[in-house]
Amino acid sequence: MEFVSRTSTNTDTTKAVEELTHDLDGTYQFGILFISGDYRDHLSELLSKLLASISVQTLMGCTCLSVIGSHEELEDHPGMVLFLAKLPGAKIVPFSISQNQMGQFESMSEWHSFFDVYPNENPTFFLLSDPFMFDTQMFIDGINMSYPGQTLVGGIASGATHPGENMLFINQEFFDSGAVGLILTGEVTVKTVVSQGCRPIGNTYTVTKAERNMIFSIANHPVLEILQDILDKCTPTEKELATQALFVGIVMDEYLHTFKRGDFLIRGVIGADEQAGAIAIADTIQTGQTIQFHVRDGKTAKEDLVSLLTSLKTSQKKDLPQAALVFNCNGRGQHMYQERHHDIQAIQNHVGPIPVAGFFCAGEIGPVGKRNYLHGFTNSMALFYPAGDSELKKS
Repeated sequence: MEFVSRTSTNTDTTKAVEELTHDLDGTYQFGILFISGDYRDHLSELLSKLLASISVQTLMGCTCLSVIGSHEELEDHPGMVLFLAKLPGAKIVPFSISQNQMGQFESMSEWHSFFDVYPNENPTFFLLSDPFMFDTQMFIDGINMSYPGQTLVGGIASGATHPGENMLFINQEFFDSGAVGLILTGEVTVKTVVSQGCRPIGNTYTVTKAERNMIFSIANHPVLEILQDILDKCTPTEKELATQALFVGIVMDEYLHTFKRGDFLIRGVIGADEQAGAIAIADTIQTGQTIQFHVRDGKTAKEDLVSLLTSLKTSQKKDLPQAALVFNCNGRGQHMYQERHHDIQAIQNHVGPIPVAGFFCAGEIGPVGKRNYLHGFTNSMALFYPAGDSELKKS
């Protein structure tokens, strides 16, 4: 198992390819290229030179706002990052899919037949999708239905303002809509960390009346009444954050006795009905689910990411990741932290040094509990481990 990550900010395609590929030898099973939209008009030329310079069985990627390398986040700066993997014993299945193709799937078996991959193979899916003309949520729902409990991670291409401006590609086949992806099976283990950047306020409560995305009561009391009680006990900073943006964390595993970071799916509170004493959230909610209110800021996002990385490192003991792919919201970075390179430095400080590649997304995909979700303001990462540890495979 071998991984490489290289970055370049050179605007000359020949020199950029040289920087990405120098001293590389052997055949790589797959590669991923994230490249800022500044290079869009020269993408075909660059890919031709790149594929002529290295031996890689499958290369996929997309254009984006900004890229992330092993040691830097190239925010608002032209750049590209190449991630390459040698995975003996692993099977790699590349795919492209359009909205029209996906819309014709009516059963789990049609999903299985399309990919020619089946749940008993324990697949991990990687997806890069178009933000305008592809329903990423529909794809996520299809994977959750057809491959229950299997991991899907990835991001929505960013940086474009109109349909057709983003480019997705597999080898030298280009798409300005739809999605591209890879499926990994066999001798490789992929762990995920999904840092949603929030911290809880108040206690957990059982939803006692809900309809669609509306919560009317928790613990048999109007939800706004309990929320006001929570805010009355908050610090001034927490109150200010709640005023700016309030979130609901939905517990994903009701069998847990206690709940911690990573156990909640975070969704925004998008409105309130004072007459009904209810709130609306950006997802569906059911009576009987457990929730807790959350707030978010740069400090909280730091704490959340560090906590999750520390927990991962502790749980894996001597098993260290070999590499990582990072899908980071374009609302994070220096906009959230007021400093550059925060997330990549945290990753390297806690689970590195390892090769890393990623980009700033228009939406991030990753699992919470045993289901996959589309997130916002999130760092969703996939970490690669050898497949030899049976306990690691299960976790």
